[in-house]
Amino acid sequence: MDVSSRSGILILFATITVCTLVLFPLLQIVVERDPQLSAYDDDWNDISNFREALENEPETSYNVSAILSNPAVLDEVSNPSSTLLVIAGTESPYTTLELEILVSFMEKGGSILVFGDFDYSNTIADLFAIEYVKHKLWDRNYKGNVSLIETTAFVDDQSYSVLLNEPVAIKTLDTQEVNLWSTGFEWTRNVFMTTSSNSWIDSDDDGAITPEDEVAPLSGFTLGMRCGMRSMGDPLGSAVFISDSSLPINNMWNEGQNSQFLINLVKSMIGSNGVVLFDESRHTQESFGASLFQAALGFYFLLSGDTLILQIIRLNVLVAVIILTMALSLRQPEPNRWFHIFDIRKPRPFRSYGHNLDTGILALQEVLLERIRLKYQVYEFDEKSRKGRLKLLPSLVKSYNIPLDDDFKMLLGAPTKLGPNDLRNIAKKLSAW
Repeated sequence: MDVSSRSGILILFATITVCTLVLFPLLQIVVERDPQLSAYDDDWNDISNFREALENEPETSYNVSAILSNPAVLDEVSNPSSTLLVIAGTESPYTTLELEILVSFMEKGGSILVFGDFDYSNTIADLFAIEYVKHKLWDRNYKGNVSLIETTAFVDDQSYSVLLNEPVAIKTLDTQEVNLWSTGFEWTRNVFMTTSSNSWIDSDDDGAITPEDEVAPLSGFTLGMRCGMRSMGDPLGSAVFISDSSLPINNMWNEGQNSQFLINLVKSMIGSNGVVLFDESRHTQESFGASLFQAALGFYFLLSGDTLILQIIRLNVLVAVIILTMALSLRQPEPNRWFHIFDIRKPRPFRSYGHNLDTGILALQEVLLERIRLKYQVYEFDEKSRKGRLKLLPSLVKSYNIPLDDDFKMLLGAPTKLGPNDLRNIAKKLSAW
């Protein structure tokens, strides 16, 4: 069934109205959730105190901002060697494209600080052949309850008493699933924070310490690891992994020496001056509308980069638009076939020749002679006038064996004997001939 333009506009208007007034508010309620680990919210589980301390620290001068859309904006960083990317509790995995951009950032000298545990931080950790072990970690050294583990962290030979909240262990991998580094790139691992030797990993996730659980070595399980990076022997930045995403949250900021440890850790990575970027794109927004806007903005920035892979994405988008346009055009109804007013196959009715009888006779002669030329392929008529064709007609009728009835012979041989009614009858015959 064909859909008219007016019906299509009505359907479009109804669809927009339903989505705006019904579907969008419904998704707003269903998807809504409280954000966490945001550098720009001040709830107990956000990290705004960490951000404000970096901005207001009297001994440092940091330009603090956030990535709201997509890590692709790291390509636009002007001075990566003095830039630190802070990633806390990734709620969505990094894609291969995003990891390539992150690798490019670090190969240019950029540094990253990753706070992870039971999240998607392993998508980044795998770049350095390490992983966050996603099982409950028990330690004899705890404060208040077994989830709050006390330990010591080191930064430039300075020790800090740190309190962690449900950390996990960090282990090295024998094989690396994703290797995106350029030739000549290498890194060295340095452990700066561990559990005590009296700690266990709840390998069977039964909520209790059993013989099946993994016991820590004398050195304890790794809680913090720093990877120093080099390319062709030249030193670059560093990648620091801490196995507790809640270490920098507002509720833990003043516990032990957490705040001093984190501030000095940043200083040791980029010095007293530089840029600190908080990756907010990894956090679910508080509403469906905000998440939708974030996704759209992220896609915009993704396509605005200048790397080869982004050029390929733009090309694919262009091809998709062309294919969609072609598909839509094929769905349009084919226009009705049209003809010029004068069609040699269908001579006009006699009344269109005017009221002058002589003019009508000449017009019908022209049409009949042209029909003879086309129907019997009389090439002798080519480029001949009406009079020239009439002169050749008697001989050609015999040679081509052209059957002509009495009316047609009268029109061609004795047209002066024809009247208006005769011409009308000839016109009707000629239309069917």
